[in-house]
Amino acid sequence: NRVGTKEHSKGYNKAVKDLGFDDVESAKDALKAFKEWQESQKSESEKQTEILNAKDKELEEARANNKALNAKLAAMSLGVNAESIDDVIALSERLVTDETSIEDAIKTVLGKYPHFGQTKDKAPKITVAGNPSADNGQGSVSKEDFAKMSYQEKLDLKLKNKNLYDQLKGN
Repeated sequence: NRVGTKEHSKGYNKAVKDLGFDDVESAKDALKAFKEWQESQKSESEKQTEILNAKDKELEEARANNKALNAKLAAMSLGVNAESIDDVIALSERLVTDETSIEDAIKTVLGKYPHFGQTKDKAPKITVAGNPSADNGQGSVSKEDFAKMSYQEKLDLKLKNKNLYDQLKGN
């Protein structure tokens, strides 16, 4: 490997000398001076054109970013699931025209794919084990299920059906 590196270095230095430079640093300095000379030869209008092109590019990037943020805001305000926002926007963008806004396009997508919309968490069905015909609309829950419930779930059960709560708690 050292032989290859040494050969490469010799070839590199020979190429630099063949170009008329004493060493690599003088070649780099000459290239830098050439670029400065090129820059000085540009007219004022060419410099202004370059600046204008750079600003146009920045403006386009800002507009694209603004469009993406507006689409996300519209999706969120229309009730799209947080996990589905990018998918809904991707589906909606192809529907946007001069006559159709991003909001209308998102509504169309939500109409076609309602699972992208937010859903309310369903309350667990709670009933007491025993006579199923005695169900009072509270659902069913066994003592094992009651033992696994979180504090908040137990509190909700107590507020909704104190008798069931007391029965499961053992009071």
